[in-house]
Amino acid sequence: MPHGPMTQSPNIMWFDPLLRAKTTELAHAVKCLHDALLLHETDSGGRKRARKEADKAKFGLAVEALACNLILLSAIESSPKLAVPRSHGFLWRGDGSANPVYGQHFLSAIDGLASLGLIEEERRGYRLSARIRVPSLIRPSAALAQHLPLAPPDWRSVKQIDDRALIILKEGKRDDRRTAPIAFPETAKTRQLARQMRRINEFLRSANIDVIGQNAGLSLGKDGQVIAPYRRSLRRIFNNANWQHGGRLAGGFWMGMERTQRFECLRIDGERIADVDYRQLFPRLAYVRAGKPQPEGDIYDVAGDGSGRDGWKTLMNAMLFSDGPLKGWPEGTLQHFPSGTKLRDAIGMLAARHQPIAHLFGSALGFQLMRIESDILIGIITHLESLGVTALPLHDAVLVAESKAYVAKDAMQAAFSMATGSSCAIVSIEFCPR
Repeated sequence: MPHGPMTQSPNIMWFDPLLRAKTTELAHAVKCLHDALLLHETDSGGRKRARKEADKAKFGLAVEALACNLILLSAIESSPKLAVPRSHGFLWRGDGSANPVYGQHFLSAIDGLASLGLIEEERRGYRLSARIRVPSLIRPSAALAQHLPLAPPDWRSVKQIDDRALIILKEGKRDDRRTAPIAFPETAKTRQLARQMRRINEFLRSANIDVIGQNAGLSLGKDGQVIAPYRRSLRRIFNNANWQHGGRLAGGFWMGMERTQRFECLRIDGERIADVDYRQLFPRLAYVRAGKPQPEGDIYDVAGDGSGRDGWKTLMNAMLFSDGPLKGWPEGTLQHFPSGTKLRDAIGMLAARHQPIAHLFGSALGFQLMRIESDILIGIITHLESLGVTALPLHDAVLVAESKAYVAKDAMQAAFSMATGSSCAIVSIEFCPR
C-alpha cells in the first residue's frame, strides 16, 4: 500500500503488504532469507542487541511480504520497479491502523537486502509538495535468485491474504490505496458493512476465475498492481469522512485491466465474460432524487446530434460531484467540444437541457449517488451469489460468464427498482467481440 498522494509512473508496481508464501517450498526459502538477513545484521554490527521474539516475527513478516512482491515484480514482462513506502507518517500511523508488515522492521528488511546486494535501490523518495511525493523504488539484483525462485519467477507460489480493513473511511475524495484511511469507532452498522464484504470475499475466494495467456509472464494493471487471479480480496472505500459518500468496491485484479484485456483474457467458470452495466446511472439517479420523470433518449446527448457525447458525459458527472461552480474544464473534456467553446456556455447548455436537475449541479450530490450505486452493486453480487453466479463488480457494472449475462441483467433491473422505486434503469450487455 503506497504512502500518500504520489506522482504516477506507467512502469511502477506498488508494494502490496498482503502478499504471502503459498507453498511450503517458498516459505522455506523465505525463512532462509530471513535467517541470512539476521546473521548479516549480527556480523556487520548493524544491530547491537538481538531482537525479541515478537520483533523477530514482525521482521519475518516484512521479509516475506518483500520477497513475494519481488517475485511478482520479476515475473512482469515490462520490468517495472517496486515502489515501497518509507515515510514515517505512513509506516507509523498514530491511530494504530498501519499494516503489521510496516514499521522499523520493514525499513530494516529493505536496508538488509540492499546491504547484502540482493536488491538495488533505484531511488529514495522525496516530497514535491505538501500533497505529492515521489516514491522510493527498488528492484531485485541477480544475486537474489540464489535465495528466491526467480529463474524463472515462480509467481504461482505467492498468495494474497485478506485485508484486515474490509471497509475504509477516507478524509478526501481519492479512492486509491495511496491515501491513508482515518480511524472510526466500531458500530453495529460498520460491523454489518464488514460482514457483507467478508461474505463476498469468501465466495470470490473459491470462485473459478482465471486469466489466460500468462505462461510468458504477468502484466501490470492500470492501478499499478499485478494482474493475477489471486488478487480477488475486495474492500469498500467511503469518502469525505462520511459513510453516506462513496462506498465503491476496490482491490480486484480485473479492475486494473484494460477493457479489451478483460474480454480477451478473463475467464469465469471457463467461459468468456459479458459486461453487464447500467447506462447513464448517475444522472438517472439524480432525476430520481429530484422526483422528476426521466428524459427521453440518451441523457448525455446534450447537443441532440450525438456530437461531443463523451465530453458532455464527463462534464455532467463533474458537475454532479462538484461542491460549488466548476473552476475549469474537467481533465480530458475540452477536446470533445468545438474549438473556442467556453465553459460557462457549455454549462449553460447542459443546465438548460437538464433543467429538472440543474439545481443539483454543484451540490456534491455525486458522492451520495455513488453510495447508492455501491449499495445496489453489493445487493446484486450477493443475490447472484445465492444463485451460484460469480459476478465481479466494476463500479456500475458486473462481469459474469457469458451464459449468465441475462440472469445478471434481470437482477440489475430488479435491484435498481427496489433501491429507487423507479423502473427507469437501462441495463446493457456487452459480449466479447468475436
